[in-house]
Amino acid sequence: MEKIGIGIVGFGFIGRVHALAFSCIPYCYHDLPCLPEIRGIATSRPETAQKVKEETGVAFVTSSFSELINREDIDIVVVALPNVLHQEVVNKAACAKKAIYCDKPLSSNLKGALAMEEVVKEENVLLGVVFQNRFVPALWRTKELIQEGFLGEILRFRALYLHSGYLDVERPWSWRLDEELSGGGALLDLGSHLVDLLFYLTGEEANIKASWGKTFIPERNGRDVKVDDWSLVLFDLADGGEGSIESSRISTGSADELRLEIEGRKGAIRYNSMQPNYLEIYDLKDKASPLGGNRGFKALETISQFPPPFALPGKFPLGWINAHMACAHDFLLRFAGRDARGATLEDGIKVQKFIEDAYHSMSGG
Repeated sequence: MEKIGIGIVGFGFIGRVHALAFSCIPYCYHDLPCLPEIRGIATSRPETAQKVKEETGVAFVTSSFSELINREDIDIVVVALPNVLHQEVVNKAACAKKAIYCDKPLSSNLKGALAMEEVVKEENVLLGVVFQNRFVPALWRTKELIQEGFLGEILRFRALYLHSGYLDVERPWSWRLDEELSGGGALLDLGSHLVDLLFYLTGEEANIKASWGKTFIPERNGRDVKVDDWSLVLFDLADGGEGSIESSRISTGSADELRLEIEGRKGAIRYNSMQPNYLEIYDLKDKASPLGGNRGFKALETISQFPPPFALPGKFPLGWINAHMACAHDFLLRFAGRDARGATLEDGIKVQKFIEDAYHSMSGG
């Protein structure tokens, strides 16, 4: 089997997640189109490069992302950097004719995303965006149910992504709090996942009606914070439904809680990432009486039931990394020219535009 070289640019939290995902693929899937090998890692500083080399055993670790990208044994470049740095790395990787697996969001702003689109298309290289929630089995099943007509006409799409970590006023400063490095706060960081699911699951266009954002803790460690801690976006769906997306990094009691509620004329669907092993569905065809009949929300046992060629038993509880492994595997399929369902460059730009429009609405533009 052909071996494919993976080079990871950025090795903080999410860089390690992508490394774990690609490393696990050969143990979790049959019929791989190619065998991924992590052949290089680029960090921000020489001292961190040396530490990563000692910790991981990867032979080539550098503090120069250009050096990594230009290696002949690197076929896929994984971009795991602060949002504002995505464009430079994507441009260099595209010009080096590498396939690109870019963490979400595509860029810190729409201008950057469109510039990336231009060079990626000019160089005719593959780019995928890491929206791994598409690959949670419960949400995979949600897509199937909607396509099967289970909901009928969608009346209401309600999505929330809630974290609580930014309640801590002593939280160390990071690039996510810096508007120039991140491009936005909770809406761009967390809400981008919800916007992707909106378009991916419903297949509908959306028109923003109103949006709000607030910075509840405007100063941290003596520095001004200009990105949103919380946001809410209201929109119309093209076929007449209504929608809302709420993103928060200051939701007391929430760890990593993605909640989805979709209501249609024939049924309803609910999902909560804190109970990821089940998808709740409500079917209006069920008998309503007497004594309630069979009417009510039912829990579908989605657990880890990824379809073939997933090699492991599907009976085990789902873990957060499972969706990242499935997303990385899907990118390998696309890399090999097979059918894939992961987010494309065009999907990433669509999400970026929606969010930029929402921020524009917040500012009164």
